Amino acid sequence: MTESSTNTIGKYQIVREIARSNDVVYEAIDPSISRRVAVKELCIPPNLTGDDRRERIERFWREGKAAGRLSHPNIVTVFEVGKDGDRYFIAMELLEGQSLRDVLKARGALPIQDAVNYALQISEALSYAHRNGVIHRDIKPENVHVLPGGHIKITDFGIARLIGEASITQDGQVFGTPSYMSPEQVSGKSIDIRSDIFSLGVVLYEMVVGKKPFIGDTVVTITYNIMNLEAPTPAGVPPNVSTAIRKAMAKDPADRFSSADDMAEALSNDSFSDPAHLLQPTGVTGGYGSPSRTYSAPGPPTTLQNQSYTPYGTPMPSPSSGGSAGPFSYQSTPVTPPKPILSAETRHTLGIGLLSIGLLGIFLFAIWALGQAYKSYISAAGAPAAENYYNQGVDLMRRGLRQEAIGQWKQAMSAAPESRYAQMANNEIYATYVEDAAESIRRNDYQSLEARAQALLGMRPKQAEGYYYFGMVYEKKQDYANAEMMYNMAVQYGENDQYAQAARLRLEAIPRPQGTQPGTPPSSAPPQPPAGNIPFAPAQPD
Repeated sequence: MTESSTNTIGKYQIVREIARSNDVVYEAIDPSISRRVAVKELCIPPNLTGDDRRERIERFWREGKAAGRLSHPNIVTVFEVGKDGDRYFIAMELLEGQSLRDVLKARGALPIQDAVNYALQISEALSYAHRNGVIHRDIKPENVHVLPGGHIKITDFGIARLIGEASITQDGQVFGTPSYMSPEQVSGKSIDIRSDIFSLGVVLYEMVVGKKPFIGDTVVTITYNIMNLEAPTPAGVPPNVSTAIRKAMAKDPADRFSSADDMAEALSNDSFSDPAHLLQPTGVTGGYGSPSRTYSAPGPPTTLQNQSYTPYGTPMPSPSSGGSAGPFSYQSTPVTPPKPILSAETRHTLGIGLLSIGLLGIFLFAIWALGQAYKSYISAAGAPAAENYYNQGVDLMRRGLRQEAIGQWKQAMSAAPESRYAQMANNEIYATYVEDAAESIRRNDYQSLEARAQALLGMRPKQAEGYYYFGMVYEKKQDYANAEMMYNMAVQYGENDQYAQAARLRLEAIPRPQGTQPGTPPSSAPPQPPAGNIPFAPAQPD
């Protein structure tokens, strides 16, 4: 079999890696029409064999088939599903912008108008997919892409169900992201389009509240909450949006919207067009108010011209009242103002103190602002150099000069640490270390793997890759207690990515004392990686 170039896959020329989770996504060029595309390559964990490996490949083909049969403005367009040697890939449109997850991380809860706009676009995409026999099954912020201008694209049909075709999933088998799965999905039951509607309700809740409705320290806790608990009612949102969220997230599918179109109609129905909703809370202006407040309808208009008021803000009695207005009469005895609580000297001293504090605050702010301006100046001045270093690193990597490329990317990070080229260089170095770790496993070189794991944790101590590879090092030297600890950390930080899934498999496989269960939650404080070399047992032939 002829080996493909690592800089191409199929007919596509790889430019750079742009994402990595269960699979890897590249920016690439279709040379036949000079079009920039995204190419998603299937990544199969090295310990996945037999039926599990065949199923993983089948799911990848199913993803391309599911998305490929759909042509909609709110769904990513697939150009080709192919195989190059032993590499499987899907070529699709290259999306600008960022995922909804990145938007939520940066902004927190979104304005109601934006959240509803995004939800309506997702509804349109799901309605089209459902009409064409596709259930997405993994609607979540990571799979919703926000293009410049607020246009939405649904991505990642990796676990989609094709209505009318045989299911790959066995009875009781669960796929998806726990926090966004419907009750029937987390329990492994048969699902239909209403499962996607539940997931959309969860996403809309997170957009308007800023956090997920069903949370927990473990997958078991999250799934229990999905099955048994009602999410708190979102505060400060229009009634039609709150009602739509509640109906979409109903535990029983029969109580949900029967279609994505119905949910879109409920969200589009502005309840505030009803005169009853124009009533404002007494003593409150603006906002949607709280259900606990009382509402009053506006009374007849009051003539304000020539109206006189008492010093307390109450209307002066009219002449027809006979001059007697009770305790609020303007003819009441003048009140002698109370003596001031603080003496003039005390007020003077206090004023000087407050003025000094204010001046100190202004001085400190000025120092901080100058520091920020200097950092911005240094970053701006170094940005061209950082860009140059970054591009040189990319060129060197294309030619297979990995260490030289890493050196150039480190130069980019030094030249302008705050620039986007520094961040891109950091991502490239991290991805290279991940590739090197996987290559170390293929070569059975666990000493090299240890060094790469150490580097990965040094760069990003809250990502799963370093912990997973450290777990393999510990497992190889038969230190199963530390291996289990590292795999648990990979699960904690990876949640449901490929490294967390692989760590769960390793937890099931490693020996442990009788009576203990795999996957014991780790302590809240992450373990520190060893300072020096880990005692290492030479690899034995399998």
